Amino acid sequence: MNYNSPGHRPNPYNTQATYRQKRTSSITGALLCAILFLVVILVALIVIAARNKNPIDDVPDIPSVTDSTPASGEDLPALPPPADPIMTETYDPAFIGPPAPITEPDSVIVTVSNSDIHTGNLILINKDHPYVFPDEQPQTTLYGNKSPVYQLSTISISLNKSLFPIFDGMLVDFSKATGCNKVLVTSGYRSYDFQKDLYESRVKSQGEEKASLYVALPGNSEHHAGLAIDMVIFADGRQYYFPEYEDAAWIIENAPEYGFFLRYTEKAQEITGCAPEPWHYRYVGAPHARLITDMDRCFEEYHEYLRTFTWAEDRLLVLSDGTTETTDGFHLPDAGYMIYYVPSAEGDTTDIPVPPESQYEISGDNDAGFIVTVKLG
Repeated sequence: MNYNSPGHRPNPYNTQATYRQKRTSSITGALLCAILFLVVILVALIVIAARNKNPIDDVPDIPSVTDSTPASGEDLPALPPPADPIMTETYDPAFIGPPAPITEPDSVIVTVSNSDIHTGNLILINKDHPYVFPDEQPQTTLYGNKSPVYQLSTISISLNKSLFPIFDGMLVDFSKATGCNKVLVTSGYRSYDFQKDLYESRVKSQGEEKASLYVALPGNSEHHAGLAIDMVIFADGRQYYFPEYEDAAWIIENAPEYGFFLRYTEKAQEITGCAPEPWHYRYVGAPHARLITDMDRCFEEYHEYLRTFTWAEDRLLVLSDGTTETTDGFHLPDAGYMIYYVPSAEGDTTDIPVPPESQYEISGDNDAGFIVTVKLG
């Protein structure tokens, strides 16, 4: 076709229309890309926000009572149901964190043989708890060893060797305090055979019922352990029991300070089964003799009392002034005694806790455990 032929003219606007169409198409594509990019960014932000969302943000807003107080006569709006408990916790200013771990006082373990239950200054010997004789008796004969301030009824009298220097020292102090040298020791350690002969002789002369009030059956006497002493005042050719002689009041008052107490009293006869014996003193050591005397308890009652104190719970604390209280073993005073009971374990031995680097004495009770006496300071 000849575009220069008459009747046909070329359109001068065709080129410009094509340019506008291309330009419009380019702008539209760029806008679509920008919108798509913004949508992607927005979606990413929504995902990140959802992952980091704090659960507390889900707690529904509770309308303020002040702001929503209805007019007079109108009902209060219902509050929304309570949220999950974790969402309703509030700050407690008194809370100081979890409790500290429980600690115990320092201790070391002393392992003792369960056969030692039958030995020690605090063993209970009576009709229900017979004495268990050891292979060798630890006795010391008084004659030839004692001070000259007291007398012996026979030269064969002996005592437990650990007890002898304490007893001898007490009578020396008694003589210094009163000027009296008239104490007569009538009995100390007794063998099984000696006790048997004594009991049978008393039965023949007084009958079994009366004899049993004053003489223990063989095997049931405290004298077997060498821890019991019979003594009187011998003056003016006759014997006086301590309450009958004025100077002997010193012994009655001070014997507990040396570890001795009056074993059989009228008040305790129903428990002990023995008549009062103002001549019979038993050694248990300090501070037990003072506690027994001050509490006015017999030895059987005292054993029951001590069993209420254990290492794991409250222990008995005896202060230097003689008063008592309980202790858990922390912050102990510089003087006094701590006492507690340890039941025997199954088997052949028992582990007994004691404070480290302490002075202590472990005594069997002649029944079911051990009594620990710790000297403080």
